[in-house]
Amino acid sequence: MRNFIFYIPTILFVLTSGVAMLLYFSGCVPVPREMVVAGGMQDQAILRGAAVCSPELEYLTVDQHEEGIDPDGFSVLSWNSHRGTHKDWRRDLVSYGSGTDIILLQEAAIEPIQDAQMDLFANQWLMATAFQLEEQEIGVLSAARVSPHAYCVSREPEPLFRIPKIGLASAYPLAGKDARLLVVNIHMVNFTLTPDAVGRQFDSLKSIIKNHDGPVIIAGDFNTWSDSRETLVNERMTELDMTQATFAPDHRVMFFNRTVDGIYYRDLEVTKSVSYNVESSDHNPIEVHFRLSENGRG
Repeated sequence: MRNFIFYIPTILFVLTSGVAMLLYFSGCVPVPREMVVAGGMQDQAILRGAAVCSPELEYLTVDQHEEGIDPDGFSVLSWNSHRGTHKDWRRDLVSYGSGTDIILLQEAAIEPIQDAQMDLFANQWLMATAFQLEEQEIGVLSAARVSPHAYCVSREPEPLFRIPKIGLASAYPLAGKDARLLVVNIHMVNFTLTPDAVGRQFDSLKSIIKNHDGPVIIAGDFNTWSDSRETLVNERMTELDMTQATFAPDHRVMFFNRTVDGIYYRDLEVTKSVSYNVESSDHNPIEVHFRLSENGRG
């Protein structure tokens, strides 16, 4: 009986959220059969098929003199943008992201992003589509000021209504370094009573992260609103030698007294971290400034 009482908040959350989502999405949300990525810069997008994540990324052959991310200082902004539907969303994205090297959005929609790209430093972007809603592609978007050398997509369907959650891994060149920066932008499965699907989603990306020879960032909306989910994410991050960035003051949103958004890192040092309080989404953006650590420098 005690265990049942303990799970009452989780059960209520899943049932109420699941019913609302089922009613909202019922019969009107196409899901791509294949994992498709839209990529481009400014207002020009190119649709192409994205490779399913395998144990290692396949890198492009590139010019060694190509511009890269500055290993001595770069910034990452992560935000569940709630599809950019709020009237002030573009203003807040430009305000907080205009000078950012890497922008990671969850629940991103292409049209609002394209509208803001001219004002963003990180304007070379990849978007992995989870579903379509009202002729908009919705998914996970990673934008940077340089082009990625490799990328791949994994997805895990929500057990209740089968719409997938996405993980997008992309590798960016570091200026003057042979190593690349691996960035995993993830929106974790949400509407489940057990963390099994969360574990599967993590495991689909684990080999890439473990095998990567260079610094790593994992960021996004982890939906860690229960003890079991939070424990599982912490265990997986520990296995991968990842450290969680902290924020003071911490304006990240909380569900059941737990934060759900985060940025984790490996072979990097944090020089600054900040969370912003906004009204243009149901989540607040978080920003971390990094530099390559001594371990990352090899």
